[in-house]
Amino acid sequence: MEEISYLDSHAHLMSEEYNEDIDEVIQQCIDKHIDLIMLITLKKEETIKAIEYKKKYPNLFKVAAGIFPEDIDERNWDDFEEMARKEEVDVIGEIGLDYYWVKDEDKRATQREMFIKQIQLANELHKPYAVHSRDAIQDTFDIMKKYGGRGLLHCYSGTKEMAKEFTKLGFYIALGGALTFKNARHSVEVASTIDAKWLLTETDCPYMAPVPVRGTRNVPTNIPYITQKMAEVRNISEKEMADTIMQNWYRYLEK
Repeated sequence: MEEISYLDSHAHLMSEEYNEDIDEVIQQCIDKHIDLIMLITLKKEETIKAIEYKKKYPNLFKVAAGIFPEDIDERNWDDFEEMARKEEVDVIGEIGLDYYWVKDEDKRATQREMFIKQIQLANELHKPYAVHSRDAIQDTFDIMKKYGGRGLLHCYSGTKEMAKEFTKLGFYIALGGALTFKNARHSVEVASTIDAKWLLTETDCPYMAPVPVRGTRNVPTNIPYITQKMAEVRNISEKEMADTIMQNWYRYLEK
Protein backbone atom coordinates (compact mmCIF):
# COMPACT_ATOMS: atom_id res chain seq x y z
CA MET A 1 0.00 0.00 0.00
CA GLU A 2 1.33 3.43 -0.99
CA GLU A 3 2.41 5.66 1.88
CA ILE A 4 0.29 8.75 2.53
CA SER A 5 1.74 11.96 3.95
CA TYR A 6 -0.65 14.19 5.93
CA LEU A 7 -0.87 17.88 6.84
CA ASP A 8 -2.24 19.50 9.99
CA SER A 9 -2.32 23.21 9.19
CA HIS A 10 -3.62 24.31 12.60
CA ALA A 11 -2.56 22.68 15.88
CA HIS A 12 -2.39 24.19 19.37
CA LEU A 13 0.19 21.68 20.59
CA MET A 14 2.01 24.29 22.68
CA SER A 15 -1.06 24.85 24.87
CA GLU A 16 -1.32 23.50 28.40
CA GLU A 17 -3.55 20.61 27.29
CA TYR A 18 -0.39 18.83 26.07
CA ASN A 19 1.98 19.70 28.91
CA GLU A 20 2.00 16.14 30.22
CA ASP A 21 2.56 14.20 26.98
CA ILE A 22 3.72 16.52 24.19
CA ASP A 23 6.74 14.38 23.26
CA GLU A 24 4.59 11.25 23.08
CA VAL A 25 2.06 13.05 20.87
CA ILE A 26 4.84 14.20 18.54
CA GLN A 27 6.27 10.70 18.24
CA GLN A 28 2.82 9.35 17.37
CA CYS A 29 2.57 11.99 14.63
CA ILE A 30 5.91 10.90 13.20
CA ASP A 31 4.91 7.23 13.35
CA LYS A 32 1.60 7.89 11.56
CA HIS A 33 3.02 10.16 8.83
CA ILE A 34 1.48 13.40 10.01
CA ASP A 35 4.48 14.93 8.28
CA LEU A 36 3.72 18.67 8.41
CA ILE A 37 2.17 20.50 11.35
CA MET A 38 1.69 24.23 11.89
CA LEU A 39 1.98 25.15 15.56
CA ILE A 40 -0.45 27.94 16.40
CA THR A 41 0.76 30.13 19.27
CA LEU A 42 -1.24 32.89 20.94
CA LYS A 43 1.10 33.84 23.78
CA LYS A 44 4.77 34.85 23.78
CA GLU A 45 5.75 31.87 25.92
CA GLU A 46 3.96 29.51 23.52
CA THR A 47 5.84 30.99 20.56
CA ILE A 48 9.19 30.61 22.30
CA LYS A 49 8.35 26.99 23.12
CA ALA A 50 7.21 26.33 19.54
CA ILE A 51 10.46 27.71 18.13
CA GLU A 52 12.41 25.29 20.33
CA TYR A 53 10.34 22.36 19.04
CA LYS A 54 10.82 23.55 15.47
CA LYS A 55 14.58 23.53 16.01
CA LYS A 56 14.29 19.97 17.29
CA TYR A 57 11.98 18.84 14.45
CA PRO A 58 12.74 21.23 11.55
CA ASN A 59 11.04 19.11 8.89
CA LEU A 60 7.87 18.56 10.92
CA PHE A 61 6.87 21.95 12.29
CA LYS A 62 6.04 25.42 11.06
CA VAL A 63 5.35 28.13 13.64
CA ALA A 64 2.53 30.68 13.63
CA ALA A 65 2.25 33.60 16.07
CA GLY A 66 -0.87 35.70 16.43
CA ILE A 67 -3.19 37.65 18.70
CA PHE A 68 -6.60 35.98 18.96
CA PRO A 69 -9.42 38.49 18.39
CA GLU A 70 -10.85 38.05 21.89
CA ASP A 71 -7.40 38.66 23.44
CA ILE A 72 -6.58 42.00 21.85
CA ASP A 73 -7.08 43.93 25.11
CA GLU A 74 -4.83 41.54 27.02
CA ARG A 75 -1.93 40.99 24.62
CA ASN A 76 1.03 43.33 24.36
CA TRP A 77 1.55 44.39 20.73
CA ASP A 78 5.31 44.85 21.18
CA ASP A 79 5.70 41.29 22.48
CA PHE A 80 3.67 39.96 19.56
CA GLU A 81 5.60 41.97 16.97
CA GLU A 82 8.91 40.84 18.46
CA MET A 83 7.83 37.21 17.97
CA ALA A 84 6.28 37.83 14.53
CA ARG A 85 9.52 39.29 13.21
CA LYS A 86 11.57 36.26 14.23
CA GLU A 87 12.92 34.29 11.29
CA GLU A 88 11.67 31.06 12.90
CA VAL A 89 8.05 32.28 12.77
CA ASP A 90 6.64 31.28 9.40
CA VAL A 91 3.02 32.47 9.61
CA ILE A 92 1.08 35.24 11.37
CA GLY A 93 -1.91 33.65 13.07
CA GLU A 94 -4.32 32.93 14.16
CA ILE A 95 -5.72 36.41 13.71
CA GLY A 96 -9.12 37.67 12.64
CA LEU A 97 -12.58 38.48 13.93
CA ASP A 98 -14.88 36.80 16.44
CA TYR A 99 -18.26 38.46 16.96
CA TYR A 100 -19.91 35.45 18.64
CA TRP A 101 -19.55 36.77 22.19
CA VAL A 102 -18.87 40.41 21.29
CA LYS A 103 -22.00 42.46 20.59
CA ASP A 104 -20.54 45.89 21.37
CA GLU A 105 -19.74 47.70 18.10
CA ASP A 106 -16.78 49.58 19.58
CA LYS A 107 -15.15 46.29 20.57
CA ARG A 108 -15.86 44.85 17.14
CA ALA A 109 -14.27 47.92 15.59
CA THR A 110 -11.18 47.38 17.74
CA GLN A 111 -11.01 43.77 16.50
CA ARG A 112 -11.14 45.01 12.91
CA GLU A 113 -8.37 47.55 13.54
CA MET A 114 -6.12 44.88 15.07
CA PHE A 115 -6.89 42.42 12.28
CA ILE A 116 -5.86 44.98 9.67
CA LYS A 117 -2.73 45.88 11.62
CA GLN A 118 -1.68 42.22 11.79
CA ILE A 119 -2.32 41.64 8.06
CA GLN A 120 -0.24 44.71 7.28
CA LEU A 121 2.59 43.34 9.42
CA ALA A 122 2.34 39.95 7.70
CA ASN A 123 2.53 41.64 4.31
CA GLU A 124 5.49 43.77 5.40
CA LEU A 125 7.31 40.62 6.53
CA HIS A 126 6.26 38.70 3.38
CA LYS A 127 4.68 36.03 5.57
CA PRO A 128 1.31 34.32 5.06
CA TYR A 129 -1.40 34.61 7.68
CA ALA A 130 -4.08 32.32 9.17
CA VAL A 131 -7.53 33.72 9.86
CA HIS A 132 -10.14 32.94 12.51
CA SER A 133 -13.61 34.19 11.59
CA ARG A 134 -16.72 33.53 13.65
CA ASP A 135 -20.03 35.26 12.96
CA ALA A 136 -18.04 37.88 11.03
CA ILE A 137 -17.58 36.45 7.55
CA GLN A 138 -18.53 39.56 5.54
CA ASP A 139 -16.24 41.88 7.52
CA THR A 140 -13.50 39.25 7.28
CA PHE A 141 -13.93 39.06 3.51
CA ASP A 142 -13.99 42.83 3.06
CA ILE A 143 -10.78 43.30 5.05
CA MET A 144 -8.91 40.44 3.36
CA LYS A 145 -10.03 41.68 -0.07
CA LYS A 146 -8.75 45.19 0.69
CA TYR A 147 -5.43 44.26 2.31
CA GLY A 148 -4.57 41.10 0.35
CA GLY A 149 -1.51 39.03 1.13
CA ARG A 150 -1.37 35.25 1.43
CA GLY A 151 -4.15 34.09 3.74
CA LEU A 152 -6.01 30.98 4.77
CA LEU A 153 -9.41 30.70 6.40
CA HIS A 154 -8.96 28.41 9.39
CA CYS A 155 -11.83 26.10 10.37
CA TYR A 156 -13.98 27.57 7.62
CA SER A 157 -17.71 27.40 8.42
CA GLY A 158 -19.24 29.65 5.78
CA THR A 159 -21.12 28.83 2.59
CA LYS A 160 -19.70 27.37 -0.61
CA GLU A 161 -20.56 30.63 -2.39
CA MET A 162 -18.50 32.70 0.03
CA ALA A 163 -15.69 30.13 -0.06
CA LYS A 164 -15.49 30.56 -3.83
CA GLU A 165 -15.26 34.33 -3.39
CA PHE A 166 -12.30 33.89 -1.03
CA THR A 167 -10.55 31.53 -3.45
CA LYS A 168 -11.02 33.99 -6.32
CA LEU A 169 -8.80 36.32 -4.29
CA GLY A 170 -6.21 33.57 -3.81
CA PHE A 171 -7.08 32.61 -0.23
CA TYR A 172 -7.04 29.02 1.02
CA ILE A 173 -9.84 27.18 2.84
CA ALA A 174 -8.91 24.88 5.74
CA LEU A 175 -11.44 22.32 6.98
CA GLY A 176 -11.27 20.35 10.19
CA GLY A 177 -13.25 17.92 12.32
CA ALA A 178 -16.58 19.60 11.56
CA LEU A 179 -16.37 18.16 8.03
CA THR A 180 -17.01 14.70 9.52
CA PHE A 181 -19.99 15.72 11.65
CA LYS A 182 -23.45 14.45 10.77
CA ASN A 183 -24.92 17.93 10.23
CA ALA A 184 -21.91 19.32 8.31
CA ARG A 185 -23.80 20.40 5.19
CA HIS A 186 -21.85 23.62 4.56
CA SER A 187 -18.44 22.01 5.11
CA VAL A 188 -19.29 19.10 2.80
CA GLU A 189 -20.53 21.48 0.11
CA VAL A 190 -17.36 23.54 0.37
CA ALA A 191 -15.09 20.47 0.27
CA SER A 192 -16.87 19.04 -2.75
CA THR A 193 -17.33 22.16 -4.88
CA ILE A 194 -14.38 24.56 -4.60
CA ASP A 195 -11.25 24.03 -6.69
CA ALA A 196 -9.12 21.45 -4.88
CA LYS A 197 -6.02 23.63 -5.17
CA TRP A 198 -7.38 25.84 -2.38
CA LEU A 199 -8.14 23.10 0.19
CA LEU A 200 -6.17 22.41 3.38
CA THR A 201 -6.71 20.07 6.33
CA GLU A 202 -6.43 20.92 10.02
CA THR A 203 -7.38 19.59 13.44
CA ASP A 204 -7.55 22.79 15.55
CA CYS A 205 -6.46 20.41 18.29
CA PRO A 206 -7.18 20.05 21.18
CA TYR A 207 -10.64 21.16 19.97
CA MET A 208 -13.10 19.80 17.39
CA ALA A 209 -12.12 16.12 17.30
CA PRO A 210 -13.58 14.42 14.21
CA VAL A 211 -15.92 11.46 14.03
CA PRO A 212 -15.33 8.70 15.18
CA VAL A 213 -13.39 10.22 18.11
CA ARG A 214 -15.62 13.25 18.63
CA GLY A 215 -15.71 14.41 22.25
CA THR A 216 -12.12 13.41 23.02
CA ARG A 217 -9.02 15.60 23.15
CA ASN A 218 -8.09 16.18 19.53
CA VAL A 219 -4.57 15.40 18.26
CA PRO A 220 -2.87 15.72 14.85
CA THR A 221 -3.01 11.95 14.36
CA ASN A 222 -6.75 12.40 13.72
CA ILE A 223 -6.02 14.22 10.43
CA PRO A 224 -6.56 11.04 8.33
CA TYR A 225 -10.26 11.03 9.29
CA ILE A 226 -10.60 14.52 7.83
CA THR A 227 -8.54 13.77 4.72
CA GLN A 228 -10.55 10.58 4.10
CA LYS A 229 -13.84 12.49 4.35
CA MET A 230 -12.58 15.19 2.01
CA ALA A 231 -11.51 12.55 -0.52
CA GLU A 232 -14.85 10.78 -0.16
CA VAL A 233 -16.95 13.86 -0.94
CA ARG A 234 -14.73 14.67 -3.92
CA ASN A 235 -14.86 11.05 -5.12
CA ILE A 236 -11.07 10.65 -5.35
CA SER A 237 -8.52 8.51 -3.53
CA GLU A 238 -7.22 9.50 -0.13
CA LYS A 239 -3.68 9.52 -1.54
CA GLU A 240 -4.63 11.93 -4.31
CA MET A 241 -6.38 14.21 -1.82
CA ALA A 242 -3.45 14.17 0.59
CA ASP A 243 -0.96 14.90 -2.19
CA THR A 244 -3.03 17.84 -3.41
CA ILE A 245 -3.24 19.24 0.11
CA MET A 246 0.55 19.03 0.47
CA GLN A 247 1.06 20.87 -2.81
CA ASN A 248 -1.37 23.54 -1.65
CA TRP A 249 0.48 23.95 1.64
CA TYR A 250 3.85 24.53 -0.01
CA ARG A 251 2.27 27.06 -2.37
CA TYR A 252 0.67 28.88 0.56
CA LEU A 253 4.03 29.15 2.32
CA GLU A 254 5.96 30.39 -0.73
CA LYS A 255 7.54 33.81 -0.55
